[in-house]
Amino acid sequence: MQINAATLLASQQLTQAQAQSKPKPQPGFAAALEKTGGFEPLPLKQMMHMDECQAAAPAPPQAARPGATLDIKI
Repeated sequence: MQINAATLLASQQLTQAQAQSKPKPQPGFAAALEKTGGFEPLPLKQMMHMDECQAAAPAPPQAARPGATLDIKI
């Protein structure tokens, strides 16, 4: 593909004109984060002890033969 100087200059001028006509983006998340001082840890408290948590968890399912629960009828 051949590009002559006139085509190259025209495309550069068009690109520059489009770049100048675009509005600048409004400050978003990064600007808001700078104003607040960054991420801070949440004030969380432990609700259960580890022993209570393990006791409240459901028992894992029994290991079954693969396909034991399938019911295929033809």
